[in-house]
Parts: sequence; C-alpha cells; structure tokens
Amino acid sequence: MTQLQKLFWEQQRRALSLNDSRGMRWHPMLIRLALHLHSLSDSAYSFLGESEILVLPSKRRLYDYCHFIEPKEGCQEEFLHHIREKISKCGTEDHFSYVNVMLDEMHIRSGLVVKRSTGELIGYTQLNDCEEELKRMQDDIDSKIYKPKLATKVLVYLANGVTSNVKDVVAVFSTDILSASQLYERTWEVIYNLEDAGIKVLSITCDGASVNRKFLLMNESLEKKIKYTYYTKNLAAGSRPLFFILDPPHLLKTVRNALGNSFSHKRTRKLWKNNEYLSWKVIEELYKLTERDKFRCHKLTKAHIKLTSFSCMTVLYATQVLSNSVASSIEAIAGHEKMKMFQTSELIKFIRLMNRFFDCMNGKETSGEEATYDRQEEENRAQDEENEKTVHDKAPYTKLDDPRFDFLHNDFLSYFSEWKNDIDSRPGLFSDNEKNRMIISHQSLGALETTVHGVAGAIRFMIAAGAPSVNARVFNQDPLEQYFGKVRRAQGDNRNPSLKTFQDVRLNLHAQGLVASSSQKGNTEVQKRKGIIEIDSSDLPVMKSSRKEEKSVALNLLPF
Repeated sequence: MTQLQKLFWEQQRRALSLNDSRGMRWHPMLIRLALHLHSLSDSAYSFLGESEILVLPSKRRLYDYCHFIEPKEGCQEEFLHHIREKISKCGTEDHFSYVNVMLDEMHIRSGLVVKRSTGELIGYTQLNDCEEELKRMQDDIDSKIYKPKLATKVLVYLANGVTSNVKDVVAVFSTDILSASQLYERTWEVIYNLEDAGIKVLSITCDGASVNRKFLLMNESLEKKIKYTYYTKNLAAGSRPLFFILDPPHLLKTVRNALGNSFSHKRTRKLWKNNEYLSWKVIEELYKLTERDKFRCHKLTKAHIKLTSFSCMTVLYATQVLSNSVASSIEAIAGHEKMKMFQTSELIKFIRLMNRFFDCMNGKETSGEEATYDRQEEENRAQDEENEKTVHDKAPYTKLDDPRFDFLHNDFLSYFSEWKNDIDSRPGLFSDNEKNRMIISHQSLGALETTVHGVAGAIRFMIAAGAPSVNARVFNQDPLEQYFGKVRRAQGDNRNPSLKTFQDVRLNLHAQGLVASSSQKGNTEVQKRKGIIEIDSSDLPVMKSSRKEEKSVALNLLPF
C-alpha cells in the first residue's frame, strides 16, 4: 500500500467514526484530490458522496478553498508568495530562483457576469489610467460616446522554473485586440513584480504572432550585429540580461507548413536550394509507395499528408514528418521508378537538419515521467551510432562549450544563410516575389535566428550561474498550452469560458497544485504520471472569515 493510499483510508476511517461530519479535519492532500475530482466531474463527485461509497469533503468546504482570495487582473501578491515558497523548498542555491516566463492569449466567451459578492460587472477589458484616458480622448475627437470593450481573450503569463519545479500562472489580463504597446507594458509590469518578489526572470517565451514580434523589436537589442532582438537589458534587475525565445514547436509547425505548400496544397512556395527543388510531392509519393507495407520505418498517415486547418496546427504531425525516419525512408526508395522524377538529396538534408534542431531545443524529460507519445525516430533506430547521437542531442546541457551550440550557430543557421545566397546568385531573371517563394518566409527565418541565440544564451547564463544542468524543454510553451487545456476541460462541453469563469478556474487549479493532471487531448507532448503521487502536506489557503462576512453583506444589498 502506498503512502497516499494509506493516508486516504485513514482519513476515511476517521470520517466514518464521527457523528457530525463538520468535525472532520481533512488532510490538505485529500482536499487537493477532492478539488481535482470535483473539477473533472461534478456529477461523479456528487454520486460518490450521496451514495456513501466514499466520505468526501462537502462542496461548501471546497468552495472556501478555491475562493481563498478575490481574483484580480495582473499580478497578485498571494500567488507570487506561493512561488517564492516553492523555490525556497528546492534549495538555497541561487540558480533555483530563475524562471522562464511564457505568455499567450486564450479565447474566452464575451459577455457580462455580475459578481454576487460585490455586485461588480465582470467581462470588460481592463485598461490602465493612461490607456483609458487616451481612449476617451480618441472617442471625443471622433465624437463618440466612450464605451469600454468586452473582453474576448485573456492574456496569461506563466512562470516555469529553469531548474526548479515551479509551473504557476503569475498574471492574467483581459484583452480584446492586443497591441504591441499594451503587450510591452503588461510584460514589463509582470517582470517588475516578479523581480520585486525575489523571482529572477531569465527569459520570455512566446509564439511567432505578429504582435509578439513587434513587442520584441520594441526592446533595445544588446547585440548590434544581429538584425533581430534576442536579448536585452533586464530593466528590473540592473545589468542582468533578459533573453527572448519564440516557441520551438510553433517554429517547427511553421517550417513544415512552408514545405507543405511547396508544389502542393496552397502552392505558395517553390522551395529551391543548391540547384534542387524541395517538394511536398516527395512526401506524398513516399506515403503512397509504402502505404501497404506491413512494417514501415515512418509513421506517416493521411492526416500527415493532407494538411487541413487542424493538422496544420498539430505539433505531433510536424515532428513525425520532419524526422530522421522520414529522411531515411526517402533515401531508401530514392531509386524507385516513381521517385526518379523528384530531387531528394537536398530535401533529405533539410529534414535531418530540422529534426536535429528540434531535438536540441526539446530535451527529453528527466523527471521520471513517461511521455504519452514518442518521436518516430526513437522507436525505429537501427544504428547504435545514430541512436547515441539522438540521445545526446536531447540530453540536458551541462557545459558552456557543448558541441550542440556549435551545430546550432554554425551548421543550422549557416544553412539558411547559404540558402539565401543560393537564391540571390541563381541564374535567370526572377522578381523579388519569386525569390521570396524559393525559401521559407523572412518571419520564420528571423524567428529561428532569435530562438537559437535566445536559448543558447539563456542556457550558457544558467550554467555560468551555477546550474548543474539545464533542460532546453523548459523554454517551450507546453506548460502554458497544457494549462489552457485544464481550463477548457473544467468547462465540459463549453470550451470557451467567460472571464469570470476563467478567474474561478484559475483559483481552483492553484489550490489543486501538482495533483491536477494535464489533459490527454491537446497540442503538446503531455507527460503521463509514472509512479507514486507524492503527498503534499503544506497548508492550503482558505477564504478568511472577514471575506465570508463581506460576501454575506453584499448579497443582502443586491436588488435581486
């Protein structure tokens, strides 16, 4: 019997021995489990309690634990204090204090909800004093009546510990159409609050949306030789650098989509390098020729080949297309009669290059958890040398002169520089538009360069700061995507919560802590629990008596 099972049955025995359930003092771990079970299914929780199969904390008691503070936009001291406590439990070394802050928007259902405790209307975007005054002035100029906008999205900031186990949302802002200036102000507000709380911000991770790229350019670059801003001065921490990273899984999807549109699908690209075309038709032909084979080296299916709005956004499909197994399969059947019409050598080189880039940027999990899916090349490696190379690429970084840095800077980035030079020197008359179609977009090129320099710089900084090892995976956005999945799962069939509901679910997930499991559906490599769930005996914050009294008074004052 595990320690958790033993604790559970001891709590059940104690609860059954009481004449009045109100006298039961539940262990914090049981409260967390009850909150998680209730969030998965309210009806199942009610059935277990009402049928007396199990004795569980009442829903009223759970309410106090998942409404321990009044949720507000921006950073709240209670959440920052909780993160600081988690860091202190990891150790006294300075490197535990560093976090990677990731940001992204999530769509919500627009509409107004009355908060019963205060009578406040929830659902409007919250502007600061300066932004609100500018909006009023603009409406006066346009002779319009000032009306606050309804929120259609929430901007969420999540702190992911670089060497610690911190994975906590630190700030939430309601938004409508987010501008780069608004993103700049909110991001630096979060950074200042974290630094004031003793939490050191090492890097910022976001996807490649246009507003995010504009935000990066608004920051002064400390590397003048590079066109793109990959690190700047952390204004909240003296001379310490702040690194910028564009999410590697999103970049892999973007590159795969560009290849998918080369002579296929939208046909917006005619990728060309080293006197060879890189065509998606080769991938399609590979699938057709091996479709009926019982044993295949690759994992290609129709979903991988026929790109739709769904498959274009799926990271798993991109990793399985741009993999060593696909490159080896193309190489093996290159002499087939139906493949002779295609040029394949440069495509094979390109696929292998992207595969190794993603391995270097997406290190293997080392926490003892097992991933729910594995990359195809890990399952079908036949050569020990190739397998050893892949394992090394996914291993944590431990040295300042790690050879993977040399690959990323000199081999990977140089490949795209040579690609641009090949197009510029290609014989024939080609317009600028035609030349742009021969290579992936300039936005993707800039994002790749920013990410390589940002991740390499952040890892080197941490190793120099005393970190024994750094896993490159901490710099991707998977934890934030998984958090969004938890929020949506809590809504059942309703995938887009209102602003008020999002705030309530955030408090609930915070109370659950590490007990809250990630949704098995989604666009990330979800980590599957392996082994025993550790018992967390730390006290849970609970709604204070003063708040209960204020809420009761407010309810009596409402006109309905």
